Amino acid sequence: MRKLRTVLAHICVIFAGVFITLAILHRYNPNMGFLTSGVSTVYIILFSLTVALLAITTIADNRHYARHMRQRAEEAARWKKINAASQRPPRRDDN
Repeated sequence: MRKLRTVLAHICVIFAGVFITLAILHRYNPNMGFLTSGVSTVYIILFSLTVALLAITTIADNRHYARHMRQRAEEAARWKKINAASQRPPRRDDN
């Protein structure tokens, strides 16, 4: 899951760079139609899909991590309770 997230994050950075470049070029020369062509529409759809996939995988990974940490905390509390119950009381010397 982390490898997929890493790949999706890199793809999102690449697409973001492409869109920033196209926005700057479109601002200086709107007659070229950088953001109005069919190719830019395909890039916008691909960018949107990769961002959505990245968000979904990040949410899933965060939930998995939270569940794992909760289970570890419960297990630690259980072991702490077992250890506390199995300890011998302090020895008193009545001599």
